[in-house]
Amino acid sequence: MTENKASIDAVYDLIERAEQKKRQLTLTVIGISLSSLLGVSIDAFAFMVYSNQKGALDIISGNILLPAVIFIISVILAFLAARKFLVLKKLNQNLGSIGELEETIYNEVLKYHIDNL
Repeated sequence: MTENKASIDAVYDLIERAEQKKRQLTLTVIGISLSSLLGVSIDAFAFMVYSNQKGALDIISGNILLPAVIFIISVILAFLAARKFLVLKKLNQNLGSIGELEETIYNEVLKYHIDNL
């Protein structure tokens, strides 16, 4: 009986760690997405400022270099956010399945307990 209790406790600890990971992933996705959006906004502003200056846009003079670097960083951040979002989506699916299993087991144990009274 104690062995069963220990394994049940281990499973609940595992589920709790998965839920903590889910919260961390959610915060990571939000943070990376906001950083990416901020970078794109800064990039758009910088591009408008540099494109309205007198003279041609020249990579060598650096007029377009800053927006290009910001754009590249923003694209990388958006890619990382998308990857983390996919991991979060998969984790949500797995936790949903575990929750359904837990509910089924609980209902069966409760039904068994009521039938044996």
